[in-house]
Amino acid sequence: MLIGRRKRRHKIRNVKMLTLAQLVTMTIVFGAVFIYNTLRPAESHKAFGVIEGVICGQEESSALIDGQIIREGEKIYGVRVTKIHRNKVEFEGGNKRWEQRVREQPNPAWGEPNQLQVRADTTDRL
Repeated sequence: MLIGRRKRRHKIRNVKMLTLAQLVTMTIVFGAVFIYNTLRPAESHKAFGVIEGVICGQEESSALIDGQIIREGEKIYGVRVTKIHRNKVEFEGGNKRWEQRVREQPNPAWGEPNQLQVRADTTDRL
């Protein structure tokens, strides 16, 4: 009986040690990830003009571009949305016209965004 109890206690200690080792390992990994994310430099150039989704209705269609809901005729970054289709959006800006599909890499015709213009242009309509 005494030998059986010692084996059980030994097993319990091994389980406790394994759990402690897992906890220490997880703490080190999460700490390293946190430090890495905190110390890494911010992205210097973030893509803008990404069409995240399209909503087509009978009366009106909208596109979700960079987290903003834009309807046909409205502007974003100084670029006018001319037509919204089920899987693409047509744009016009800077004497250029182009189409862009949902989640496609933005067209270079977007140029550099003017942050002051973003808020003002989203409410403009034709």
